[in-house]
Amino acid sequence: MTAKEKIVELLSRYSYPIAVIDDIRGRVGDFYLSGNSSDDNDPYLWQQVRYLENVKKFVLEMSE
Repeated sequence: MTAKEKIVELLSRYSYPIAVIDDIRGRVGDFYLSGNSSDDNDPYLWQQVRYLENVKKFVLEMSE
């Protein structure tokens, strides 16, 4: 699974706050628009995966 696929999976599986979704959309969109990489496994994208996983762990699970 690529980082891009993992981001899509996490966003579709969990109910993230809209601010988090907007943040990820902006960061990933800027990443692809900048032309830095077309690699769906770029370390920057994996950093975004870790961000989503941390929000899930420390925000979503704590509020259950």
